[in-house]
Amino acid sequence: MTGEPSIIFLVPSYQPGDTLCNLLERLRLEDSAHIVIVDDGSGPAYAPTFQRAGEIAGTTLLRNAINLGKGAALKHGMNHILVHYPECIGVVTADADGQHAVKDILRVANELRQRPGSTIFGARVFRGNVPLRSKLGNNISRYAYRFLIGVNLSDTQTGLRGIPRRLMELSLSIRSNRYEFETEQLAVLKWERIPIREIPIDTIYFESNRESHFRPLLDSAKIYFVLLRYFVSSIVTYVTDILVFWLVFSSTQQILLSNMSARMVALWVQLALLRSFVFKRSISLRIFLGYIALVFLSGFMSSALQIQLLRIVPIPLITKITADTLFFVFNFLFLRDLVFGRWTREPADD
Repeated sequence: MTGEPSIIFLVPSYQPGDTLCNLLERLRLEDSAHIVIVDDGSGPAYAPTFQRAGEIAGTTLLRNAINLGKGAALKHGMNHILVHYPECIGVVTADADGQHAVKDILRVANELRQRPGSTIFGARVFRGNVPLRSKLGNNISRYAYRFLIGVNLSDTQTGLRGIPRRLMELSLSIRSNRYEFETEQLAVLKWERIPIREIPIDTIYFESNRESHFRPLLDSAKIYFVLLRYFVSSIVTYVTDILVFWLVFSSTQQILLSNMSARMVALWVQLALLRSFVFKRSISLRIFLGYIALVFLSGFMSSALQIQLLRIVPIPLITKITADTLFFVFNFLFLRDLVFGRWTREPADD
């Protein structure tokens, strides 16, 4: 591999079976890139497995004292790599439970070497003998991710990813430490406009994915909570808008003034939510100006519609709720794409 851009394989592991060492040994035969393994607090019973793994040539074994979660293990590994391998262009993350074929891991690695500024997703093809929970979960996630954060991926839950150095650095600031960490990564991708590329990989499950430590109910709830934060912020903003409109209109009887006042208060509420609850980062001038434009545009459009509706239903609060409900989806989608920026997908090779 001399002369090729430097990548490192990163394998987080918690209470692994024999598949871990088998994977590492086969990977080492095919590629000379360094391997970093993270023992995420598996305990003394698994020490022999990790000792064997650490003795494989070209590997580094890191340990967490207790189980902190997949996200924490990935961040531990990424931080180590960023500190000790400054020439590294990125990492390829792979699960330790045998879900990823060596040939597919190598394909993702080669794509990352060719496109060091992009994130590469190994997209599983869900056909044949696939556990129902995995197939159903991925199908639901595809549409939820697409609507709530504007990400269109065929496999949102894949652990086989080629992560460029820029995303590694950004990922260290993500607060989530378990499976929802990988969902947060997608939000960061969208925000930073990092291009993505999906390549199809085999779908492999051993004994209905027995070695997986994913807890369907609890971990899925945490993942969907990450997604719902974006939607909840819009709901809270919507309710604030209605309440302020009612208070101002009760005093002034002016629809346009009431709408614009409500929009301005709701603007600050949503900015605060996006900064502290959703994105947990500062809002740029571009985004702020986009919000101002949306406030005036939607305020005038909603006022015009309300005036027309008052001829049918002479109750201002009812017409306000009706008009704003019609605009709600438009506003949410506009804010979603404004806040996250343009989603960039690399064109497939011919």
